[in-house]
Amino acid sequence: MVRSLFSLFVILVFPLLALAQEATLEGTVNSNGKPLEFARVSIGEGQGAITDSNGYFQIMHVPYGKYTVRVTATGFSGIEREILVDRENMQLPGFILETIQDAGQVDVLGKSKNREVKEEPFNVNAIDLKPLQNLNLTVTDVLNTTTGVRVRQNGGLGSDFTFSLNGFTGKQVRFFIDGLPTDYLGNTFSLNIVPVSILDRVEVYKGVVPVNLGSDALGGAVNIITKTTARDFLDVSYGFGSFNTHQASAVARHTTKNGFMINVSGFYNYSDNNYKIDAYLYDKQTGKKDEEPTEVRRFNDAFQSSTGIFEVGFVNKRFADRLLIGLIASQSYKEVQQGANMTKVAGHVHRTERSLIPTLKYSKNDLLTKGLSLNLSAIYSDRKAMTVDTSSRTYDWDGSYTQKAVYATSGELNWYKTLFTFNDETALTTATLEYKKWKHHTFTLNNTFTWFQRQGEDTISYSEPPFSDPNVLKKNFLGLSYKLSLFDNRWETTVFGKSFFMESVLYRDPENEYDPLYRDVNSQSYRGYGVASSFFLFPTLQLKASYEDAYRLPEGYELFGDGLLLKSNYDLVAEHSRNFNVGFIASKRFGKNRLRGEFNFLYRLPENMIRLVASGVTSQYENLNSSLVTGYEAAVGYDYKQLFGFEVNATYQNMLNTNQLVNGAKDPLYLDRLPNIPYLFGNASLVVNTPYFGRLKQKVSFRWSTLYVEEFYLKWPSQGNKDYKNIIPRQVAHSVAVTYSAVSGKYNVTLACNNLLDAKLYDNFRIQKPGRSFNLKIRYFISK
Repeated sequence: MVRSLFSLFVILVFPLLALAQEATLEGTVNSNGKPLEFARVSIGEGQGAITDSNGYFQIMHVPYGKYTVRVTATGFSGIEREILVDRENMQLPGFILETIQDAGQVDVLGKSKNREVKEEPFNVNAIDLKPLQNLNLTVTDVLNTTTGVRVRQNGGLGSDFTFSLNGFTGKQVRFFIDGLPTDYLGNTFSLNIVPVSILDRVEVYKGVVPVNLGSDALGGAVNIITKTTARDFLDVSYGFGSFNTHQASAVARHTTKNGFMINVSGFYNYSDNNYKIDAYLYDKQTGKKDEEPTEVRRFNDAFQSSTGIFEVGFVNKRFADRLLIGLIASQSYKEVQQGANMTKVAGHVHRTERSLIPTLKYSKNDLLTKGLSLNLSAIYSDRKAMTVDTSSRTYDWDGSYTQKAVYATSGELNWYKTLFTFNDETALTTATLEYKKWKHHTFTLNNTFTWFQRQGEDTISYSEPPFSDPNVLKKNFLGLSYKLSLFDNRWETTVFGKSFFMESVLYRDPENEYDPLYRDVNSQSYRGYGVASSFFLFPTLQLKASYEDAYRLPEGYELFGDGLLLKSNYDLVAEHSRNFNVGFIASKRFGKNRLRGEFNFLYRLPENMIRLVASGVTSQYENLNSSLVTGYEAAVGYDYKQLFGFEVNATYQNMLNTNQLVNGAKDPLYLDRLPNIPYLFGNASLVVNTPYFGRLKQKVSFRWSTLYVEEFYLKWPSQGNKDYKNIIPRQVAHSVAVTYSAVSGKYNVTLACNNLLDAKLYDNFRIQKPGRSFNLKIRYFISK
């Protein structure tokens, strides 16, 4: 019966519509009967490859259609050939280049953007999200499999998370979408709810950050790239799973022949987050905490969010390569069951948020003169968030509660009941000028200005609520870089300088409750610089090294707090770090087999490091005077065509407190490892794909992934009795997914299981995460 219904489903739902799929092109380039290395093969704009020692090349994700293949190499005549891409795997006829007398002429061909990013002199990972778009993953899920990265979440879908990159956490690592800072987007566009199906790739910069991103990142940056191709397409998906979790997304684009473009995208998330945890209950008679934990289900932890994005404008016009006006609208609802740890339970506390964000994007190549390009963006954000803590109940983890006295004024998590609301307004402008001269020289200038204001109110507060007078933060970034490329781009070096300025207008709480708030204006300015260099020792081996003297200014969130569980700290100062990176990337192909690997050594000297420190149910950002970070990260992978592949990566990072004096006395924590930060972790993944089969061009894919995190201390290692110290235990989690695709990838169904063995997983301040869960995702994709 099931088989019959499935056959009927295939016949009815999978009609042979217009196919618009992607292909992989393979081929070889030879000269004088021998394979030719370093030959460049390009397909259209932005896609291409370089041949290896066997003269072999491979270009992936090429949409079906007609193309001109162009092959060139230094000292050889170029070749152009028309081809029709109409099947998934295409073996192109061999290309033979003839030598020429004048070897001074060098043709520079387009490469895939992923390859261009990876070959930058910075220490950067470029993650292609196309192979992952059938999976029910968010951006943080993907980042958590990358070397040097740990994403630590306070629970299930929509919960707060902490991002760590090479030991740097929180705002020390900056996040961007299409090169624009994400700070203005708020929690409704958080990376732990953004689905990968609306994105193209992710770039992870470790340590040194290029000036074109226009930010004061201290330890690195993550740049998320949306689908920017100008062709028409529709990508729709829906997933549902354990804990009543629902995730849907849609992204579409239409471009007319005269360059008029419309972009529409959106995503929706909902989850009860009612997974099981181990919690210590209290005896109803004595009020004492049980000695052993009890398994209970979480409650008051639901999350719901929706986001819509609309853009309209022109592309490929004389006055602009891209001119888009857009609007982002989003809202979210998040129940809050505990504070920074699991010592206090809430049954009715929740947060709501809504944002309305108009945007403007403009870009133009060869502006006024050949080689000069301009990218300009402007954003205004109006964001309103409310925290509700008005219940007079005291809850336990099993859902039972006691009623407080009628006259009680305390909330569930706060000293006083609250309906605290804050309004955030943000204005951001960023402009990047890039000038390329004589193919070897590139100058880049970026200026980014941000204005941020927060004002709060609380209609039931017994005292003056936070931000009743608006707190204002102004920041400006100015960066200039110069890149030199020699030896047919085998050697590249970039030098840069950065300037940072911040002015904050804060209203401090008075020392006496009868005194008024007083206004504090604080200005800070800093300058940084750095260099990054890379060299292809062989076509298959690239060496990289970089150094940066970096600063990171405090954010409004860190200075002001959130008016609830995150306390303000107006005395925060800018972080400073000297960052060193040395490493290599290698890739070697043997016929249809490919081995790849990378290694990186990092050395950091942070000062005034801003860290989140918990105190009971509340937390606060504080400066740590000085520290030392050393680390190693490595990854090894193997691929056979597109049928089989695996990768193993590992990261070790040692973060030590190097502050020697506290109030004139020796710091007892000198050379202690920083607590509550993983120091050893890794990932492994295995992917198996069948070839396409059947009249419907079907394919089955299997994916296995494993996460490993070594145990680490919650508090400072040297404090307390070792036998009774709080430890976040060693964690090992496995996930599996099986995908069925039909009509060459137009229709896709994925069944996945996360935390397959139901291991107990923990994160920030030992907050327990979900156990085993299942989800099903259905995706439809068509393009032309």
